[in-house]
Amino acid sequence: MVGGKNTSVHLQVPCSIFRSPHLEELTTMQYLVILSALIVAISAQRLVVNQPEYPPIPYSFSYSADTEDGGRSAHEESGDGNGRVTGSYTVQGEGGFGRVVNYIADENGFRANIQTNEPGTANQNPADVVIESTAETQPLSPVRTAPVTRPVVPTNGRPGVRYILVPITDPRAQGYY
Repeated sequence: MVGGKNTSVHLQVPCSIFRSPHLEELTTMQYLVILSALIVAISAQRLVVNQPEYPPIPYSFSYSADTEDGGRSAHEESGDGNGRVTGSYTVQGEGGFGRVVNYIADENGFRANIQTNEPGTANQNPADVVIESTAETQPLSPVRTAPVTRPVVPTNGRPGVRYILVPITDPRAQGYY
């Protein structure tokens, strides 16, 4: 309002969908906000493009690698392109312990057959998995480790101040060594 007069501008749209008494009182700014929101909503729609359908492509791969600790790792797999996948992988450790997993994944789900001699394993059949273990049935001895000794940083500094360790070669350490 300027000088007691109403200075707002009202648009009168002669369209039958805007016959509501609430819509007739919208200001130009309100119309621009609504129009902007509609433009943003329309432009945010994704364009659906039909992708070409390609025929299924069968595949096959394999690898075998020696590990740094003297063990071995291998994997081979093949798929018919229609969802049926068969394969196996092998993990062999330096201590002679190993695992061979043969698997099938198809319309009936995932099924695996595991052959192992790893300690702590037993013959089991959980969840469509067959575990064939040739490991000895003796219990494992607990692993004991020595306590870790950590260097003690002197706390003769000011409370609330955080200290950081800086290498001697760092320019910020000059004058401290």
